[in-house]
Amino acid sequence: MGAHERAETWAGEAKSAMKITYFSKTTAIGPSSRYRIYQYRPYLQARGIDVQVSPLFGPGYFRLLTWRARWARAFGKVVYAVARFLSRLRDLLSLGPADLVVIEGQLFPYCPPIVERLLARRYRFLLELDDAIYLTPRHERKIPELLRLSSGAIVGNATLAEYARAYTSKVYVVPTVVDTDRFRPADGGSEPEGMPRSGGLVIAWIGLAFNFPHVEMLLPVFLKLQQEHGILVRVISSDPPALPGVRMDFRPWSFETEVADLQSCDIGIMPLMDTEWARGKCGLKLLQYMAVGKPAVASPVGVNRDIIRDGENGLFAATQEDWYRQLSRLCRDAELRTRLGESARRTVELRYSLKQWGPRLAAQYRTIVAGDDRARSEASALRPTAP
Repeated sequence: MGAHERAETWAGEAKSAMKITYFSKTTAIGPSSRYRIYQYRPYLQARGIDVQVSPLFGPGYFRLLTWRARWARAFGKVVYAVARFLSRLRDLLSLGPADLVVIEGQLFPYCPPIVERLLARRYRFLLELDDAIYLTPRHERKIPELLRLSSGAIVGNATLAEYARAYTSKVYVVPTVVDTDRFRPADGGSEPEGMPRSGGLVIAWIGLAFNFPHVEMLLPVFLKLQQEHGILVRVISSDPPALPGVRMDFRPWSFETEVADLQSCDIGIMPLMDTEWARGKCGLKLLQYMAVGKPAVASPVGVNRDIIRDGENGLFAATQEDWYRQLSRLCRDAELRTRLGESARRTVELRYSLKQWGPRLAAQYRTIVAGDDRARSEASALRPTAP
């Protein structure tokens, strides 16, 4: 299809207005919701799809997670959750006409799917999954029921798709992607201004504190690399992990600084334990490193196997010996770092960029709604008329 035909198609779509209500886990501060819906809104709006996002949790929830006292954190989470549940209930009671309702995970975590059952009577809704939430306590039965109630599922990878297809026939795989205009190599290939280098190469890990066990398992590797290559481990998160003896550069995560913090590192890592939960992950941090042109080392687990071509756009490491060997190679070989980083950037541009997937998601939403409308119309036509 040429540019003129695409423009005509998009113009036609814009004339046919469509409304989606999206019940997200969090505001844009949460990585899952930020990458699964908020970043898509301009693309959807440009194609005549109005998306109203109703988040469950906001910045307050993430602040609670940093409270040191366990009892205070637990009490605060209960109070905050009750307040936010009531707010979501108000949003549901005031829900107006919508062509499609999308639920990220679930409406009310840990509660029976009573509201979802009522919702399914009035609206077509999709369930969106970007992790294996069905493995968490009290969700083993709930998530299958939600999938059966839904009109289908949008999932982030093949592992989640295989699970969802056991309960619904309509499963659409939309990988987590990044905005390559925002996540891009530093201008001129140099470090951003204000990001001074101190000592050896910088190995970066970015993520939620919940995932610290994955990076902490590399402690012996970091200590050995530090002794031999003088590396600095940069952690971009809400808190520093437990890495005793490791020279660490902790950077509190913020939307404003995350790109620069990654641009000024040398190597990115995504270690994962080979568990069913890890196989359900969507590889976001790996794509972030690759998008800014940095070579990455990752565990060959889950979607990482789809993203990385070992030796071409990144490196795999399964054991601690592998991790030491691959990271040591990168520390010694600047040319290898450059080659892998450039190839990694091309991979994201071609396969995992918002530019590629924004129009695709818009088209997918329209196809889902049009298909349901067509099926309902055909079913209605087949009903016998009264004599």
